[in-house]
Amino acid sequence: MAMPISPPIPPRSLWTVADLERLPDDGNRYEILHGELLVTPLPVVWHQRIAFRLAAEFAQWCKQVPGWECFTPGGVYIDQTSWLEPDFSVQKLPASGPVADWRSMQPPALVIEILSPSTRNSDRHRKRPAYLTHGVDEVWLIDLDAKSVERWTAESEFPQLHSTNVVWTPAGGPPALTIELAALFA
Repeated sequence: MAMPISPPIPPRSLWTVADLERLPDDGNRYEILHGELLVTPLPVVWHQRIAFRLAAEFAQWCKQVPGWECFTPGGVYIDQTSWLEPDFSVQKLPASGPVADWRSMQPPALVIEILSPSTRNSDRHRKRPAYLTHGVDEVWLIDLDAKSVERWTAESEFPQLHSTNVVWTPAGGPPALTIELAALFA
């Protein structure tokens, strides 16, 4: 199967969400962080398997805990020069009910990025701090090679490393969700 050919992206010194919305739908993921364009190609199969398995676990949890939704991928609007699309996110619904526009949504309670060779540095050193500064409660970085999860919060100086299971305990009293990493990486 041939990959789609994208027209050249015009150079800019500062990208905005409006600029981003004019880019082609060509299979790439386009994000901006502090005005810089980040382009990620279509994820590899292993990446998508992990995203699907996470979605299944969290979808089951959301079904049992009303008032929560999960997205894969999803949008996180920070401001006119920062729009990120995590691999996976979990969102508490506002009391008024579901929101139809990514820009109107509150920051997710949990963001998960699945590290790949092309995104590892950006996910870990640029996007993670942006999420946490923007009000995301917790960020997980899933390392496919190490078969582990780095768990970060705004208070973290260093990540908590998990290699057997990782527990998500959302604020406000909903039940915790335990992800068994052996099953996730099987």
